[in-house]
Amino acid sequence: MPRTRLVWQLFAALCVLVAGVFAVGSWLTSVEMARRADEASFRRLEDAAALVAAGVAAGDGSPQTTVAVARRFAAIRGLEIDSVDRTTPSAGDRDPAEVTGRSRRYDAASGRRLLSVTEAVEAGPAAGTLVRVTLDSREADLQLARGQRTLLAWQLVWAAAAVALGYLVAMRIARPVEELSRAAARLAGGADAVPMPGVETRELADLATAIGTLHSQLVERGLTIGRQGTQQQAVLGSMIEGVLAIDSRQRIVSINGAAADLLGLDAAAAIGRPLQDTVRNADLRRFALLAIDCRGPVEDDLLLRGPRDRTIRVRGTALRDVSGAGGAVIVLNDVTDIQHLENVRRDFVANVSHELKTPVASIKGFVETLLDGAADDPDDARRFLLIIARQADRLGAIIEDLLSLSRIEQQEGAGSLPMERVPLAMVVGTVIADCLPRARDRDIELVGDCPPGLEADVNAPLLEQALINLVDNAIKFSEPGRRIWISAATDAAATTPPLLSLAVRDEGCGIEAEHLPRLFERFYRIDRGRSRRLGGTGLGLSIVKHIAQAHGGTVAVESQPGVGSEFTLRLPLRAAV
Repeated sequence: MPRTRLVWQLFAALCVLVAGVFAVGSWLTSVEMARRADEASFRRLEDAAALVAAGVAAGDGSPQTTVAVARRFAAIRGLEIDSVDRTTPSAGDRDPAEVTGRSRRYDAASGRRLLSVTEAVEAGPAAGTLVRVTLDSREADLQLARGQRTLLAWQLVWAAAAVALGYLVAMRIARPVEELSRAAARLAGGADAVPMPGVETRELADLATAIGTLHSQLVERGLTIGRQGTQQQAVLGSMIEGVLAIDSRQRIVSINGAAADLLGLDAAAAIGRPLQDTVRNADLRRFALLAIDCRGPVEDDLLLRGPRDRTIRVRGTALRDVSGAGGAVIVLNDVTDIQHLENVRRDFVANVSHELKTPVASIKGFVETLLDGAADDPDDARRFLLIIARQADRLGAIIEDLLSLSRIEQQEGAGSLPMERVPLAMVVGTVIADCLPRARDRDIELVGDCPPGLEADVNAPLLEQALINLVDNAIKFSEPGRRIWISAATDAAATTPPLLSLAVRDEGCGIEAEHLPRLFERFYRIDRGRSRRLGGTGLGLSIVKHIAQAHGGTVAVESQPGVGSEFTLRLPLRAAV
């Protein structure tokens, strides 16, 4: 609905006031003028009636003389003698108002308004005679009408002047209000510096000051909100956990980058869209409904399907505002790696316990056998002691491997692995020299292949340990008369940065494909009985993996049952010639 301007409201009110004053004033003036005109006529009639009564009192009292005297005096005054009655009327014969005093009457036949005054003669022979003098007010009424029209014309002129002046006054009053309104509109539109108009009215000056103060407060509050929003976005953007906020109708209100990555969404495009249209995981949608409806926090673990299944721990808290509407904030935390590490830790503890329990139980059993009397038989005692020695050696090997693995992990986590520039041919030669006696015992040939002059910044003892572990495994699981190749070269398939490739290839029994993903886990064995029989601790390949990671590289395996296996370490080539 359109609003009326203040100037027109003030002007309309002033017009109504002027019209009312004009109407009331005109009516009161007309009534007063008519009253005053009648009063003047009555005074004239009273003077004439008194003069006629005095003339009649001076006569002889005869009716003819009385009438003649009365008409002569009335003619002098230009009046009319209505009647001369010598009989004093009684109160019962005539109305008292008609005896003496003033009276008005309207003659319908002639259309005249007559004013009359009745006077009694009080002395002389004609005492008691009533003289009534009458005046036709038509001429006086005409003069009164002309006077009223003149007055009305002047009143209209003054009313028009008052209206014009009122418009100017309304404009003067409304102008500062309109200027304040325009200034406030510019401030509301986002203008930074808008001067407040100078006003003389105290109330408007206070209003201008209040608007300026309000604008300053709003600007400061806007800056504060902006800073808070920026800080909030920075906090949410830097969080590892995903944060998802939805309203009571499950429309996405806010989502940070971590949540968008977890759910595979475009954060900007998801804002304002329903959760059902953007998130395909039914469990998450059900959890969102539960979080909105529950008063307290709720928590659950969900599985997100994808190229790599991920376990997400979600925690939801309902939101309620003063209007009763609400929503929920859902925090998503990817616990896939944590659960994996927990499973690895649990398996590690179980495997360590199992691996240590076997030699300890064997040692304890044979010691008890010796104590029970087997020590008296030299042959049994020697055989049992050799078994105890082997189990003790196995127990020592497990402990040594665990200590080595712990040291490597500490250096890997701290990034403090000491490096030096060494020729790779020397490393390969050291590995062959260390493993050659065991290879000759099984009639296995070791072949080294390394370009001359190839050097790199590595930790030589650890790299040698990794290659020795790989060569020992190849010797254990290869048939006599086979070959094992140890090679070092730059990886031709690598681009930037260049990689150093160290490979150990054998012609052994090979490994089934189902075992390859878990091959580098601690204490993982394909054939537990054969591995223990051959003296393995189950930690060799795990040590190889951590040595590669400590160098910033990786380890991979390719194997085909009945053909052989190839283990490859790829390390950053920090220096090479």
